[in-house]
Amino acid sequence: MKLKIYITSTITFILILFNLQLFAQDPADTENLSKDELKLLKLEEKVKRTQNKIDATNAKIAQADSLMQVGTEMENEANAELDVIAAEEKQFSKNQADSYKTLRKTLKKADDDKAKSIERELKSMQSAHGKGIKEFDKRYKAEKKKYDKGKLNQTKAKEKYKQYKPKLKGYQESLELAKTQLEEFKAEKDL
Repeated sequence: MKLKIYITSTITFILILFNLQLFAQDPADTENLSKDELKLLKLEEKVKRTQNKIDATNAKIAQADSLMQVGTEMENEANAELDVIAAEEKQFSKNQADSYKTLRKTLKKADDDKAKSIERELKSMQSAHGKGIKEFDKRYKAEKKKYDKGKLNQTKAKEKYKQYKPKLKGYQESLELAKTQLEEFKAEKDL
């Protein structure tokens, strides 16, 4: 068992060393490059790195745009739904009040047996009204939560804009400078 482990680890070690030899940079390759070629490579690499930073920052700004759009849509939908709920609740309460008022008038004119029946119905209506208002409150809370989430998304988007727009501007200036340096070097050396 120990022999197997020893052989396996030895073979693994040899393979790692072999791979390191294959992928190791040959110092002779960099020595063959002139100073001008090295400088050109550095300038080109600087342009690429700066462009990559710009691309990453643009992606972050695109995320902020998406957050802002989603947040605005959520806020608008919630506002519209809150208006609908308010109108429905108003109509519900009006209908309940009208029915309650009608039953109260009937109660005044009713005899004792009929009065007891109407009082039970009034209590039932009050209970139904309370349950209905609770349902409206649940809907209000759900839409308020959606509204708040939309506002939060918009706030997050604004924070991302504050964070990444100045960075983007700086990176764009750096890119222009790096490109100018590269072009000047190429013109100077006729490359």
